[in-house]
Amino acid sequence: MEESRAGADRQSILQFMTTEHFTLQTARAVANAEIGTRLQLYLGTLSSSLIALALTAQLSGLGFAFRAFALVLLPVVYFLGVVTYGRLLQVTAEWRIYGQGMNRIRHYFLEVAPEMGRYFVLPSTDDPWVSLTAVGIRTGGNPWWQALLTAGAIVVVVNSVLAGVFAGLLWRTAAGPSGPVPLALCAVAGFLLSMVSLGSYGQRTFRRDLAASPVAFPAADEGDDPAIDRAIEG
Repeated sequence: MEESRAGADRQSILQFMTTEHFTLQTARAVANAEIGTRLQLYLGTLSSSLIALALTAQLSGLGFAFRAFALVLLPVVYFLGVVTYGRLLQVTAEWRIYGQGMNRIRHYFLEVAPEMGRYFVLPSTDDPWVSLTAVGIRTGGNPWWQALLTAGAIVVVVNSVLAGVFAGLLWRTAAGPSGPVPLALCAVAGFLLSMVSLGSYGQRTFRRDLAASPVAFPAADEGDDPAIDRAIEG
């Protein structure tokens, strides 16, 4: 009777784990969809704003009306880019947390059936660095350039271009065409200031989120997991 009850409990746990795994997988898909939607909204607003600026330039001939309209419109688009980037960082953190939960469930599956380890592609540890490595985000040698491959990097670069254009237009409007500082220099300064500010904020947020992620099954305890070995070797 006790053996039957234990078997039923194990089966119920497996059902719970499977349901939770499906829930996390669905939540991860929703996070991916939100990333695409946010990025599309930002780029769509940017495209519409550029069309509006082009129409204004045709009507005003790049005169004062065009510069005034651009100086009002560009900060609004830049603000949208900043909040979009901030939300992308939040959604990306959620995506990683859901992945951690799925890895913990995979760890339980291996506890129940250790012989199934060689059939799993992803690791069973919830160590965030190992999980990122397993999906192609390498961690060796501090590859900072991998941040350029993310959706957030698109927003940072495009937004920094907007910052450079805004800085140049603002300087041209305030100092005139014969100002003491070249227009291109102001534009480059605005671009670099935005790139450094947003980029450093994103890197700090990313590493802070990883450091705050609790690890229940460290990679050091999973030395016999072939999936972890493949992730580390890759």
